[in-house]
Amino acid sequence: MGFVGIVLLFGGIVLYEMPRLLRSKLWRELVVFLGLVFLGFTLSWLQAMGLPTRSWANIVGGMAERIGAGLGSLRFLR
Repeated sequence: MGFVGIVLLFGGIVLYEMPRLLRSKLWRELVVFLGLVFLGFTLSWLQAMGLPTRSWANIVGGMAERIGAGLGSLRFLR
């Protein structure tokens, strides 16, 4: 799938989801949605170009482990 295919795919997703968010005035959800679409588009584009990319699961998993360890060390959670 080339660049045009990726643009069409993500454009279709945005055109499907965005009107409902705008009608309902869900601004925070719209910002999060567009951020996730941008991240997904960027990762898909880099992979389509054949550039090496890190797995998002490794990035998020490492962050989640550090956050969990930090929260586990707090006294009020015991």
